[in-house]
Amino acid sequence: MPVALSRDRILLAVAAGMAVAVSWDNFKKLVDDWMTLPSYSHGFLVPFVFLFLVYLDREHLPVAGDRPSLLGPLLVGVGVLCLTAGSLSGLFFVEQVSILFLLAGIVAGYWGRATLKRLRFPLLYLLFMIPLPYILFNALAVPLQGIAARGASEVLSLLQIPVFREGNIIHLPHISLGVVKACSGIQSLVSLLAISVLVARLTETRGLRGGILALSAIPVAVLANMLRIAGVGILGSWNPALAEGFFHLFSGWVVFLFALLFLLAIARILGSFRRPSHAG
Repeated sequence: MPVALSRDRILLAVAAGMAVAVSWDNFKKLVDDWMTLPSYSHGFLVPFVFLFLVYLDREHLPVAGDRPSLLGPLLVGVGVLCLTAGSLSGLFFVEQVSILFLLAGIVAGYWGRATLKRLRFPLLYLLFMIPLPYILFNALAVPLQGIAARGASEVLSLLQIPVFREGNIIHLPHISLGVVKACSGIQSLVSLLAISVLVARLTETRGLRGGILALSAIPVAVLANMLRIAGVGILGSWNPALAEGFFHLFSGWVVFLFALLFLLAIARILGSFRRPSHAG
């Protein structure tokens, strides 16, 4: 038995080593995206969240009685196919998704289907570390720009601050604010969506309530971005220097913190609707 166990561990190490070797350039590209794309700076944390989720479920891993499955080599093959197709076509999303298939294949091939099913959520959560395809990113960012500009203008108008909006440019008495893609709110949207899905999982908020909690990140992020831009406009109408540099960055962090607290409040409210468990 010890010899077999040692052999299995060697096979696992070899499989993991080969997966890392074929994906090394892919990993480097992914890390570079995390460092250069503000919308995915949270990507550094996602692998640690993955490990944390696996750790929480450690007592059930590997699943008792589970057996290695031929699904493992099949998933590894799909991963290699995605890696090759993505690399040849320049579709980085397809190339980076190969990481999930390779990991899933190793799990199914070493432990089995039951363990793979148990790790389904942590593995799928790794999608949050992969940047969206550029076309899809633009398809989301462009309308969000318009929504943010219109919403911020309405807030400023309600506060009796003279404002004139020209497309995605907000004109104020002493300054004009351009709502570019970086200010569309997609950065906080992706981060809050990742957090809301994680909170739903950790609080065991499932079914309809879990879906509501996860999707609530969308209106929360949109509203928070409107208020952030309006806040920058208020500061800029008093002193244009306050709308730039540190204050601009600081306002983003403050509003994101309030959005996060609002999201947790939604989770608390949804949790109050949970049916009480009756012992005995």
